[in-house]
Amino acid sequence: MALMTSDMIHPTAVIGPEVELGAEVSIGPYAILEGPIRIGSGCVIEAHACLSGPLEMGEGNFVGHGAVLGKPPQHKGYRGEETWLRIGSHNTFREHVTIHRGTVEGGGVTLVGDRNLLMVNSHVGHDARVGNGCTLVNNALVAGHCILMDQCILSGHAAIQQRVRVGRLAMLGGLGSTTKDIPPFILQQGYNSVVGLNLVGLRRAGMSSATIDALRTMYRIVYLERCPLPQALDRAEAELGSVPEVREYLEFVRESKLGINRSRFVRGTHVRNDD
Repeated sequence: MALMTSDMIHPTAVIGPEVELGAEVSIGPYAILEGPIRIGSGCVIEAHACLSGPLEMGEGNFVGHGAVLGKPPQHKGYRGEETWLRIGSHNTFREHVTIHRGTVEGGGVTLVGDRNLLMVNSHVGHDARVGNGCTLVNNALVAGHCILMDQCILSGHAAIQQRVRVGRLAMLGGLGSTTKDIPPFILQQGYNSVVGLNLVGLRRAGMSSATIDALRTMYRIVYLERCPLPQALDRAEAELGSVPEVREYLEFVRESKLGINRSRFVRGTHVRNDD
């Protein structure tokens, strides 16, 4: 790692002695980098952003104006222990995004993978795990200890409570919130309400028509036939278990500690189908 020799660093930026910068890192006016920080090559840190270590960041990341990455966790039990924020490569953190370091209770680290897009004012809490290719739209809120699996989407003003998992290619619609896990491929809207499959996301990801048809059948069995969940899962496995995406869904649900939502909106009416 190179040490602050680039002419791409604005003279008003404040960079602490423990900061290590890769090649061709751009740092804008009045940005603050404090504590033990390692920044990979080709990163862009815009004006007034604040990065606090311990923090590690891969290459090619964009940190927008006023973003705050690596501040201590918002947790009453935090007593100043050394914890971390670790970020992969080629992520975009737009204006005023906030991500906090982990807690000792949660393993000491908040993790963000690669190629994620966090839009304006979105927040990722302490000890969260964000996979690859996820999208958090403006003002989306992720509480502590949550897990976002690859390519999931949280729309504008969506919120998930502590320890919730959001499965691969799942989506929580705008203004939606959830207190339970959202399995892979599922679309939720409103409060704890399932709408259907995230069909747009599945097609954009290149999923085949045959696989989508299998997921449609699985959805009907689990969500529409009002069968107790364990029996519904067993039936879906017996009929569709040869489809990898169906197995992925079933494994996710069976591993869930918070449970999943099966309440639905049907023509404006809230229909409950919970066990």
